[in-house]
Amino acid sequence: MASPATRHPAVALLEIYSLGAALVVLDRIEKAAIVRVLQAELNDYYGLLLKLTGDSDSLRIALDCARVVTKEMSVALTAEVLDAPDAGTWKVIDSPPEYQPLLEQEVIFIPRPHQLSMTEKSKVPDALGLLETQGFTAVTAATDAACKAANVRVIAKEKLGGGYVTVIFEGEVAAVTAAVDAGRSAAEAVGKLISAYVIARPSEGVGQILTRL
Repeated sequence: MASPATRHPAVALLEIYSLGAALVVLDRIEKAAIVRVLQAELNDYYGLLLKLTGDSDSLRIALDCARVVTKEMSVALTAEVLDAPDAGTWKVIDSPPEYQPLLEQEVIFIPRPHQLSMTEKSKVPDALGLLETQGFTAVTAATDAACKAANVRVIAKEKLGGGYVTVIFEGEVAAVTAAVDAGRSAAEAVGKLISAYVIARPSEGVGQILTRL
């Protein structure tokens, strides 16, 4: 067992099996509790592992919030709070940068002080739209429908493995809502829709992750 001097801060591990849902959960958590994104790591089961740090009480609020939100969304969640991770455990939590050739992208996001979050930029988007499908044809059709339905701008495309792809766009709340509705219908007509969400006024952590994308 590590001595008190070598113990690390408390950590919440939230493994959410949908990228879109994970970003929605993070947004809701940061608006309910004082926590910070330590890392975000893509797994091989079409999801995202959020590693959050903060005091134990705040992390438990975050965990309760994640349970409520994922239940509302009917998305699977595996979660735990580690109050004082051992030094050996920290070697598993604190992952080094990793590039996945199969996905052709980084699979571990590590926030850095020099990176600008969206809330630090001069123009913060009113809303983000998330369209997640299984299959490129469906997500491309969904994106096309979304962009034709409203004045939105595509800012990222993220692959999770297993054919899961998420396209993220930004704009005013009304425009993003209309775009998501149109994209949802197009995706369902072509293939398999996994998730479709709107995030109004994205939180700090969501902004950091999108800056990375």
